[in-house]
Amino acid sequence: VLWSGDIAASWDTYRKQIAAGLNFCATGIPYWTVDIGAFFVKDGGLWYWKGEYSDTTEDLGYRELFVRWYQWGSFLPVFRGHGTDCRRELWKFGDTGEPFYEALLAANRLRYELMPYLYSLAGAVWREDASIMRLLAFDFPEDTKVWDCKNQYMFGKNLMVCPVTTPMYYERNSVKLTGVPETREVYLPAGTGWYDYYTKEYFEGGQTIVCDAPLDRIPLFVREGSILPKAAAARSTAEQSDALTMEVYGGCDGKFVLYEDAGDGYGYETGEYRCVPLLWKDAEKKLYGTDADVFAGRKITTTIFGK
Repeated sequence: VLWSGDIAASWDTYRKQIAAGLNFCATGIPYWTVDIGAFFVKDGGLWYWKGEYSDTTEDLGYRELFVRWYQWGSFLPVFRGHGTDCRRELWKFGDTGEPFYEALLAANRLRYELMPYLYSLAGAVWREDASIMRLLAFDFPEDTKVWDCKNQYMFGKNLMVCPVTTPMYYERNSVKLTGVPETREVYLPAGTGWYDYYTKEYFEGGQTIVCDAPLDRIPLFVREGSILPKAAAARSTAEQSDALTMEVYGGCDGKFVLYEDAGDGYGYETGEYRCVPLLWKDAEKKLYGTDADVFAGRKITTTIFGK
């Protein structure tokens, strides 16, 4: 695992980290991450210690930056907060019921709900030399509009992540912003259809849309034909049940390989793992593979979304 170094907190730094991660993963090394919220938060007077938030977590401007950085971090191969100048526990950013704290919890829940999908991506890295964080040009090479896209990317082949990279609520020193829309523009690559992950609204590819992006939501889109295996949110993977929901996003045929192993240890290196092929046949509106022996006795729910 490589991380991007001891960076300093600013919106400009955050924006540049997204492009840095995409280009790094394009070299063929799949496990990359950052210090969420930046390593340096204050201005320490040295050339490398140039954070913009002297009041750290008391500054509502930094809280907003941290939330957006944390949401993006939940869609990195490795999800970690680390740094100096202030503590990074989520309760340092507000109390129960307060918007920044609740937004951070929502990002945690989403990461855990998608753990079966993410773990399968990690399995594909080991088995197939796959990549988790992918430039849009990898998957849509014929669409010239994505060739230089620096703020959207594929997380695996099914999810498109669109981080919010500008403040909407506060500037530095808790200065409140007014009149800033809680939206961001998203380009939907051509050659496929897309579903808004939250609303399940369908969009044709090859267009730019304006989507909702309130504080507790990172814009996220699912590619047509995708199968997303999901679990219930939990406080840790050890506490997650083995019940699964298979979300199918119709419009064309699709396939996915669910990877499972012991969850810890090195048994997978000697074959102690299983791969379950899942196949969606759109004309039949049927998902094949959920009757595999591995699912015997487990609660499996299939939810189908269609145009």
